[in-house]
Amino acid sequence: MHLNEKQARRWHSAAWQVTIAVVALLALATVLVACAPVTAPAGEAAATETAATEVATEAPAEETTAAPAEEIAMVGDPERGGYIFAVTTGCGCHFNRDLAAPAGGNKFEGPFGVVYASNITSDAETGIGTWSETDIVNALRLGVRPDGSQLHPIMPYMAYSNLADQDAYDLAAALKMVPPVVNAVPASELAAAPAPFAPANPPPATAPTEGVERGAYIVAVANCGRCHTPRGENGAPDMARFLAGAPMQDTIAPNLTPHESSSISFLTEAEIASFLLTGVYD
Repeated sequence: MHLNEKQARRWHSAAWQVTIAVVALLALATVLVACAPVTAPAGEAAATETAATEVATEAPAEETTAAPAEEIAMVGDPERGGYIFAVTTGCGCHFNRDLAAPAGGNKFEGPFGVVYASNITSDAETGIGTWSETDIVNALRLGVRPDGSQLHPIMPYMAYSNLADQDAYDLAAALKMVPPVVNAVPASELAAAPAPFAPANPPPATAPTEGVERGAYIVAVANCGRCHTPRGENGAPDMARFLAGAPMQDTIAPNLTPHESSSISFLTEAEIASFLLTGVYD
């Protein structure tokens, strides 16, 4: 499902149109439903902070996973980032239908309080126009703003924490190319400050390119769990029930695991692929 270079250039020249196309394409997959107000079930926040440990022995040192990335000699490719942007369903939770752009403002409510999806266009005053690529990468993978404050875990940085280094910088470069749209989003009203997030594993330097590993990577980057994984009281996904199905307004995002109770369990790979490509199923 890779986009060719011609398609990527088309996105590069009109980045916001990709968002509209992707959201429309995935309407049958309930992507837009996920952008509506959300009521989360009860649960405890699971995010914890991991300290890096360096052992001065012959044994390998433990890896640091929670520290924000520093400015490094990595430059994102906005054209390739257009493909990553599309895989993420156009960052649909940030898509503002009235403004036809990822200008934020969608409201998410639950026991955790109220969270508003931020403006991720390149507007310097109300969006992320002043953020560096590294700033965007840290927000994507760790939920950390440039000022060091923590984003709420209802935002999908847990899903994007495994973005490969180059993919993360490519996506950041693409987001910086999104035309600026002025939209001042209200401040979130939280019951408690969000806990710092430390990913379980460091992100790969490069993304897997084939097989089950590639599929698992795309499932994570596409954030299928946004709709199909139950959430706790703080709005964070319950990873112990990853893709096990979740309530969404007056419907249910189905169980996508291979458990025998799941509708997907008796579908062939070809049938699943056909549905993903067309939105049509028997």
